[in-house]
Amino acid sequence: METPQEATIGMQRLVGKIAVLLTFIYLMILISGAARLARGIETNPVTWGLFLLPAVAFVPAVVDGVKLHRTLDPERLKPLWRHCALYTLIGLVLLIATAYSIIEVNGS
Repeated sequence: METPQEATIGMQRLVGKIAVLLTFIYLMILISGAARLARGIETNPVTWGLFLLPAVAFVPAVVDGVKLHRTLDPERLKPLWRHCALYTLIGLVLLIATAYSIIEVNGS
């Protein structure tokens, strides 16, 4: 049986795993955009600027997620998981807003 502290640490580390998962999805979207460009499909230059916007939030989220998995100190985990969750949420919102904006800019 898990102690409450172990369960808390497990949930905090889950936030880091979610950050890595969402960053992986974001990277797949970037790769698909690069493949689109490589096939010769013309893309608006504004689109590439919008594509890079979520990276501003996902990079710190993954860095904090890795730190979450490397530390055992509950005092260090407390601010790390909050920062990781916040940056992950901001990255997700930016990714959704970027996707919507790109759809509107390209008109498809």
